[in-house]
Amino acid sequence: MPRKPPSAFTLVELLVVIAIIGILVALLLPAVQSAREAARRMSCTNNLKQLGIALHNYADTFHESLPNTGFAGPVFPNDFSPLARLLPYCEQANLRDLIDFSIYMGHPGETDLPVGLRAAAATAVPMFLCPSDGEPPLHGMTLPSGAVIAVAGSNYAMNQGSGLDGGFNPGFSATDGLCWVDANVKLAAITDGTSNTLAFTESLRGPGNKPNLTPTPDVQVYRGETSAYATIAAAADSGGLDAVLSSITGWDGKRLLFWLRGCSPTGPVMNGRLTPNHQAPDFVYRSAKVTAARSRHPGGVNACFCDGSVAFISETIERSTWHALWTRAGREVASRP
Repeated sequence: MPRKPPSAFTLVELLVVIAIIGILVALLLPAVQSAREAARRMSCTNNLKQLGIALHNYADTFHESLPNTGFAGPVFPNDFSPLARLLPYCEQANLRDLIDFSIYMGHPGETDLPVGLRAAAATAVPMFLCPSDGEPPLHGMTLPSGAVIAVAGSNYAMNQGSGLDGGFNPGFSATDGLCWVDANVKLAAITDGTSNTLAFTESLRGPGNKPNLTPTPDVQVYRGETSAYATIAAAADSGGLDAVLSSITGWDGKRLLFWLRGCSPTGPVMNGRLTPNHQAPDFVYRSAKVTAARSRHPGGVNACFCDGSVAFISETIERSTWHALWTRAGREVASRP
């Protein structure tokens, strides 16, 4: 009786199967990645919705007033951030109890963060973090003394104005936005309409104190002198970058690295001078800033309006429309995107 030959794959058959699997993976992988990013973007949207609810609960508690970026101090402002003031309304009452708002923070470039505030500063709040960002929740920050402490950042920043109002130190003087030192903006002052005025938008956190920083404009800011402010503002309008890049004197990787503090570039405040995901880097000089909302979401950024609603804003939005969304009482003729 003839013996039946053993069954087995030939090399050609095996290669065909591997090729088919490779094609299927190549077809499915983008879909899987797209689904994951959609989930991350939805999580980011929910974070901003929770911030919008917290903002209104805060306003209900404090007679329609919105949180500011601190109060005038002995020399420099005691600049606790708006997010620090919203903690009890974000289900973060225990974290709020770690913060003694009577402690004077001092100037970040001249004095170390007081020891009594460091535990809170090193506590990451998941609701403050966009899952698409990719940076770790904690970074090391070098203090003026040379000591390095852990700080937790935020991807969400409060509206500090359009950046068009001429105030060179918007951290210290009133802007056309919602918050600054000693501000007391009430919901009734938003005469452009709460559904047409931004409260928060997202941006990318910097890499912190990582060694050998590669200049990457989307996640870092650059520091310069007064003249650079006008240079980058002009580049934002014209689209030219050569003059901006040639004027850079140093990169700073600490953007949005520190949710506790309400000053630039580390704190969760920004203006809308640059359109979303702008190719020009953010600029900071003392409390002056030229900033852009930025994200890893394809095509734009999430933003929360003063009525608590959240929308995805395209990075191709008309510049004048974008600027109008940052003013509380600009009386611009612009429809919400």
